[in-house]
Amino acid sequence: MSSAPLVTIVLPVFDDEATVGAALRSAAAQTLADIEILCVDDASTDATVEIIERFAATDQRVRVLRHERNRSAFQARRTGILAARAEHVLFLDGDDELASRAAQTALDRARATGADLVGFGVNVVEPDGRTGGTYEGRLQPGHGDLRGAEVLAGLFPVGARAQGQLWRYLFRTEVLRRAYALVPDDLELARVNDLPLMFLVAALAQSYASVADRLYRYHFGRGGSGHRVDSLERAKFYASAITSVDSISGAVHELERTAPDADLLRRSFASVRFSIIGYVTFQLTERSDAHVLDVALAHLHTLASAHDIVHAAARFYPLTLSTLKFHTPAVAAGDRSDRPVRGILLATSTLRTGGVSAVIASQARYLREAGYRVTIVARSGGSDRRAIPEGAAFVELTERTLPARLEEWARIVREHEIDVVIDHQVLYTQYWPEFALMAQAEGVATVGWLHNFVARPIYDGTDRLSLIERCSGALEHLVVLSPLDAAYFALRGIRHVSWAPNPPSPLLTASVARPVRKAAPAERIELVWWGRLEQHTKQVRALIEVGVQLRGLGVDFGLTIIGPDWDDLTARKLNAEARRRGVGAQVRAVGALYGAELVAAIDRADAFVSTSIIEGYQLTIAEAQARGLPVFMYALPWLPLVQGNDGVVSVPQGDARGLAGRIADVAADPAECARLSEASVDAARRALDHDFAALYRGIVTGEVSAEFTPQPTEADARQLLGLFVFYAERSHGGRRPVATRAPSSLGARVWSAAAPVGKATLRRMPGLRPLARRAKGWLGLR
Repeated sequence: MSSAPLVTIVLPVFDDEATVGAALRSAAAQTLADIEILCVDDASTDATVEIIERFAATDQRVRVLRHERNRSAFQARRTGILAARAEHVLFLDGDDELASRAAQTALDRARATGADLVGFGVNVVEPDGRTGGTYEGRLQPGHGDLRGAEVLAGLFPVGARAQGQLWRYLFRTEVLRRAYALVPDDLELARVNDLPLMFLVAALAQSYASVADRLYRYHFGRGGSGHRVDSLERAKFYASAITSVDSISGAVHELERTAPDADLLRRSFASVRFSIIGYVTFQLTERSDAHVLDVALAHLHTLASAHDIVHAAARFYPLTLSTLKFHTPAVAAGDRSDRPVRGILLATSTLRTGGVSAVIASQARYLREAGYRVTIVARSGGSDRRAIPEGAAFVELTERTLPARLEEWARIVREHEIDVVIDHQVLYTQYWPEFALMAQAEGVATVGWLHNFVARPIYDGTDRLSLIERCSGALEHLVVLSPLDAAYFALRGIRHVSWAPNPPSPLLTASVARPVRKAAPAERIELVWWGRLEQHTKQVRALIEVGVQLRGLGVDFGLTIIGPDWDDLTARKLNAEARRRGVGAQVRAVGALYGAELVAAIDRADAFVSTSIIEGYQLTIAEAQARGLPVFMYALPWLPLVQGNDGVVSVPQGDARGLAGRIADVAADPAECARLSEASVDAARRALDHDFAALYRGIVTGEVSAEFTPQPTEADARQLLGLFVFYAERSHGGRRPVATRAPSSLGARVWSAAAPVGKATLRRMPGLRPLARRAKGWLGLR
């Protein structure tokens, strides 16, 4: 060939005997005849070279360049570029094909615009021959003409998944050579060997143009893409993509010196690197065989920091976190001398009065007394700003999607200089491990705090217990509310667990300071209950049954139920049910009371009654006892508050008649009333014996005393087994009616199938109840 060709097609090959013939034929069939085809063999071990040489014997435009040893496609392309005689270059892989008009169409566009780079469309061919799909859509040109810094910003937009395939472009040869000159001559890249060069070219190019024509046929799955990760060697191959991107960091720094927008260059490269780390994490978590995944992820952590892995996954491939969280090595608790704890974040859903929020408020006060800065973060809106403890910072998450919320979480951790997160939602949300991973990526440990008995997920019929166990490695420490809870996790092999009592409420503290002892009721015994009107765990309706039994025993009594409406149970409904059961004059729900009004109502009572089926640390017991009230309750044997507490009278769960009988017996015995009241005051005083500031300091520093980390016993195991059976049998509210026949109508079948999900939804969004009633009417069920 005497004159220089117009386009050089560089074809790097390695063991492509099955496909190289088709690739060559597509190159030779170009409508632009004035081309050269440089086949660079990277030390193939099969018949690839023989096929090319036979082809070259019939077409003088084909040349073969050979490497004596395998040096990677990155070096094969370099060899082709340095040998190219044309002003423009197209790349073709040995297992793909070019459209016949590719060279002519791309060259015409380059000449018309003077562009250094011309982008064009691509067909992605699946193994079964299908084309199209989302991946093919992402490979199409996204821009028309770009100039200067727009080229880099357009081809590698910050925050977008990086696409660096060389075969999507026609290049000005000189720009390719300048890019290769920025990296070592002997650089070899096993994986993602095109993106580093493409990034450097985009940073160097002064102009870009595109055509929509699909000029390249990419065969997905023929090369290293799409295969299972069935060995550590293949995992290392996938992960080497990170090494490939890191290999040009020096070149990027050099370009920054003369770049018109150095900040854009830095941000774009950082985004590309995160994109590739995220992609590798996705490949390993999605494609690794079970026996390979842990070692694959361990290798990944040798190439990128935990910070970069988690942030990259959250930003570009957030679904990988759902796998990654199950494969996090346990965080070691212990000495924090290398990083003293100063800032603590308390995480909740919403901050209100009572319940978990009251615990957080008290906890914040004790932590501040211990010398820590406290920030409270609510993951949902609707918090009551009046509930924010004095001296604590407060933040509400505002982002809506999980990836954005995780990035916001990391930003809060940084800006508020957090050292330890105490997450109070571990039992109530499925996404706490992702937040713990993000905190861990920022160098911040998470302490999980469980606010109910360990069997609560079994009773609810959820998988939250197994989630806590499987993701316990994301926690530095797990705090539960009773020794029996701690025994369960220890028996399950989770050692970084301890128990801690909930902090006292202001009502408890103030009452113990001025204890009240109750006299025996003269004639009528007044009973009281307070809390939220939640049926599922507190079984508020059972209080009505206790009233019915008391009436049957001839006891003159009154029972006042205090608390805010909750989910699908209201004071109005309770009062209506009490009237239907014939005890409306004795059992009365009065709604929520606070402050002095609540104390006055408690002090009018002679005893506190509780019918809860499950609790974590029932502070109302201690509050009642601090006002001198004996406690009558369904047994909750794991509660530290009731153990060794002589002011408590308990009966088996669900035994309303037995509970009424004990109340009747005590009401008729003035001496027993006095004894129970005195014992209650003593028990309430003991509930304040703990040094809560010191206890919390030990938890956040990993130095919990042996008192709160008891060793499990065989008796613990027996008790846990019995309780788990009990709650499993009463899952979802217990005792389901036996169905005698399937619902007859289509509407009934639809309603029956949707009921469990519908009820759960209405508990969380009661405003939807009118719509649900209308839907039931539409189905003909009213």
